Amino acid sequence: MNLRTDFPAIAARIEELGRRGPIVAAIALTRTAKDVQAAIKTEMRSVFDRPTPYAINGTFLKPATKTSLEARVWVKDDPWGKGTPADRFLGPQIFGGNRGIKGMERLLQANGMMPQGWFAVPGDGATLDANGNVRPGLIRQMLSQLKVQRGAGYESRASGSKRSNRTIARQGVTYFALPNGNRGLPPGVYIKRRFAHGTAIKPMFVFVQQVQYKPRLRFHEIGQATIEARFPVHFEAEFNRPRPGST
Repeated sequence: MNLRTDFPAIAARIEELGRRGPIVAAIALTRTAKDVQAAIKTEMRSVFDRPTPYAINGTFLKPATKTSLEARVWVKDDPWGKGTPADRFLGPQIFGGNRGIKGMERLLQANGMMPQGWFAVPGDGATLDANGNVRPGLIRQMLSQLKVQRGAGYESRASGSKRSNRTIARQGVTYFALPNGNRGLPPGVYIKRRFAHGTAIKPMFVFVQQVQYKPRLRFHEIGQATIEARFPVHFEAEFNRPRPGST
């Protein structure tokens, strides 16, 4: 959101204000950016099915200053932060196309349990949380049994020891990977559950060659509409705000 390109008439008024002009403009731009960020969050809740708080808070705001009359709202892209950077999963929702590879998928591929460049999608054996995602605890348990857990291990880590086998037996589930499928089962990670009178095998994750998204999040459209509606309001409010010492 740049003042000179988006609101040239107001930019001219700011120059007439002298030293106070950039301050008024910076405040109005930053307040407008906050409105844009709020509108994007509302749009996410509307178009996504039970989005996580992590996704809802996946944008950042760069405020304007009196020396830089530009405010910016965009998706977080810090690769060093905790969790998957928001641009990897929100970018495809904005522009369309394939989503990025997740950390779990990288681990499986690095250990030869999943074809390179493929994606894992939840199968019938996956238990989903309130946000429609596979429960993190189940993913940790699965990776631990497959011996590809990153960092501190899960208590059921399959080491082959008697203690490990007892833990897995107590949980009543076993995970195994079929990178290329087998006997009619498509490639994926499967969960085998034991019951009193037998067992059942269901796919925890199914491997697919691509996950194609159509644009769903109207990021730029919502942002532009909010800018046009709110910036003049914020500018006039700050412009007309009484200054200290004025009468």
